Amino acid sequence: MADMARLGSGIPLVARRVELRTLHEALRRARAGQSGGLLLSGDAGVGKSRLLTELLTIARDEGAAVVTGRCLDTAEASLPYLPFAEAVRQLAEHDPELIIGHPALRRLLPEHHPRAAAGADDHEMGQLQLFDALHSALGHFAAKQPTVLAIEDLHWADRSSRDLLAFLLSRLSGQRLLVVGTFRSDDLHRRHPLRPLLAELVRLPAVERLHLEPFSPADAHRFVRSLAEQTLPEDVVRDIAERSEGNAFVAEELISASTSDVPHELAQVLLARVERLSPATQHAVRLASVVGRRFSHQVLSAAAEAPAEELEPALREAVAHNVLVAEDSAEAYAFRHALLREAVYTDLLPGERSRLHRQVANALAGDESPGAAAGLAHHSMESHDLAGALAASVRAAREA
Repeated sequence: MADMARLGSGIPLVARRVELRTLHEALRRARAGQSGGLLLSGDAGVGKSRLLTELLTIARDEGAAVVTGRCLDTAEASLPYLPFAEAVRQLAEHDPELIIGHPALRRLLPEHHPRAAAGADDHEMGQLQLFDALHSALGHFAAKQPTVLAIEDLHWADRSSRDLLAFLLSRLSGQRLLVVGTFRSDDLHRRHPLRPLLAELVRLPAVERLHLEPFSPADAHRFVRSLAEQTLPEDVVRDIAERSEGNAFVAEELISASTSDVPHELAQVLLARVERLSPATQHAVRLASVVGRRFSHQVLSAAAEAPAEELEPALREAVAHNVLVAEDSAEAYAFRHALLREAVYTDLLPGERSRLHRQVANALAGDESPGAAAGLAHHSMESHDLAGALAASVRAAREA
């Protein structure tokens, strides 16, 4: 998913008391010499960065040093050790002698380490020296002052950064050090390289995982009200809280928007997830957006004019990438978020939208189940089949 604005310290912290208590307890243990690692996960926009900001503020207020790094979505390009290079640069600013005492860290700082050709053996030895140097440097630094190392957006971490993180977390012992990593759980498709690493890390005794759920309806209402203060009437606050489905970023964007449509920036963030899918899956998702938030495999297959088994790979990919979710009921699916479906539907060209509505109407034409006539009337109207819409409306009225 494309990058999104961060929920900074100016955003109210709502309904995260339990999670903040867990983070604060991990910080307390680290200050007492029980080093630990904490992996903070949650959907994009759910409030991970806001919660982390609160923890880092508390850490500074309690006298701990804070160093941070952030992974970037560089697509095919690779920036080895980027988040750790950022952190080491901050450590060096705190203590310039650190690089002198741990010369292998110069590999992370281009201004201190001119590039030179090296063989595979030299590379492996240099990597081990680097890992040991950072582990030792953090230990020395934490001996002087409790330290929090925070690495954000691990779902974008390159292999070298993942390896270094695993090395550090596997060797936590007796330092006044807390290592915190955040990642988007909804970005972790089945083959995501972070998945196997997480499975290893959570088995380590010093590492715990904390998952942020979306706000409950009541907490979403509190969040929107606290963010909007008195500028929005109560009915608008309720509508935004409901549409956000507990996602803090979505709520903030909806508050900023002047219309009931999906805000442009939010739509681009949502559509970026769909654009990562294969062309066939994108087509299936666009057709599904016409059917509605929830739909059956049977109706989608009929509308796609393709055998059900041909549609299965597309649905599997969409589910794996958290665009769709498989529901408990037999062969039923839904868009993960109502606004995602709305963004995809709004992105359709007028002619494409009319054509897809016609395909759905054709799929529903022979459906005698309750409620099918109302759906047929809607899709017929949207495909400009006025006669079909009228006939289906009459039938729906009789069924009502």
